[in-house]
Amino acid sequence: MKKQKLVDFIAKVMEDSGFKVYKDFRTSQHIVDIYGILPTALGDIGVVVACKNYDENWKVGMDVLKEMEMAAKTLKASKVVIVTTSDFSSQARNYAVKRNMKLIDRKGLIRIAEDFSKKIQVPEDEDEEYPDEEEVEVYTPPSNIFHTAPQRGFYQEGRAANLWLQL
Repeated sequence: MKKQKLVDFIAKVMEDSGFKVYKDFRTSQHIVDIYGILPTALGDIGVVVACKNYDENWKVGMDVLKEMEMAAKTLKASKVVIVTTSDFSSQARNYAVKRNMKLIDRKGLIRIAEDFSKKIQVPEDEDEEYPDEEEVEVYTPPSNIFHTAPQRGFYQEGRAANLWLQL
C-alpha cells in the first residue's frame, strides 16, 4: 500500500466518524499527515495523525512519537494517533501509554479495514434492501364512503351540500 492510499483511507474513516479532515496539514515547523477536527457541543476536538507505510518487519520508534507530540502541542490537539503498516517498538508502546497516544499497528489497521468494508458493502440482493424506486402504498378508500352524504344539517343546503356530493 502506498502512503497516500493509507492517508486517504484513514482520512475517509475519520470523515465517516464525523471529523473535518485536513490532509498534509502544515504548521510552521511540522507537516502532519492528517489533522482532524471533531466538532462537539463542548468545543472542537483536534487529532493529529501520522501514517507510516513501512515494511512489515520495521518497528516505528520514539522519534515518530516525539515528533507527533510536538505537532500536537503546536496545534493544541487533544489526541495523537499513529497508524503503521508495520509494528511499534516496545519503547514506543510504553511511551504512548504514558502519553495517552493511540497506536494502530498492522493488525489494528487490518481490523479497521475489515470493519469499514462491512459498513460499505452492498447487499447481494440489493433490490430488497435498497430499492431504486421508493415503493409507495396507495390508499384507496372504500367504495361506499362517497355515497353516504348527510341527510340533514348544514351540508344539505346550498353550496356546501353540492361540494360534499361532488366528492
